[in-house]
Amino acid sequence: MNRSAILFDDAARHEFLTGFHKRKLAKKEAAKKKAIERDKQQRQQERREQRQMLRERAAQNAAEVEKAYGAAASEEWHGVIDNQPEEEQYEDEDVLATVAIVEDFDPDTLLHGPSRPAVSNLEPAEEKKQKKQKKTIESEPSKRTKPKKIKYQTKAARKSERVKQHARRTEKAELAGGRASRRKHRK
Repeated sequence: MNRSAILFDDAARHEFLTGFHKRKLAKKEAAKKKAIERDKQQRQQERREQRQMLRERAAQNAAEVEKAYGAAASEEWHGVIDNQPEEEQYEDEDVLATVAIVEDFDPDTLLHGPSRPAVSNLEPAEEKKQKKQKKTIESEPSKRTKPKKIKYQTKAARKSERVKQHARRTEKAELAGGRASRRKHRK
């Protein structure tokens, strides 16, 4: 008969008994990573859907604009067609005339009116004011990037600071005729 012996490994037993905390932390870390990845995938999917919705809306808006300007209405919009100048031919007994109609068309001028004058047409005072505003706007981000200085104090230093501040406050109150000065006069 073939007898199989069971070997007892004391190191493996010790690892199993003392490894509960390690395994629990490993499971927790794996769950965190999985949740982060799931959230990332969800955000990417939402962005894809948002971009698709914006594409569809842009196509719909473009089709409506084309329709509003008298273009041939089609079910699907294929982008702006590069319009070649229209050519019309007029024939007379002696002359054949070909007329090409070229029109510079800007829909913004119809919707919003003629463009506004450039900044340089403003009065010098207004121009300086706008330049100053631009400089302040540009300089603001650099202020935000500087880290705050944190001053750490010992317990004794904080206590002495509080005592000094209290003394200053009471002195100011006395000068202003506050409650501290009234107490002093009663005594």
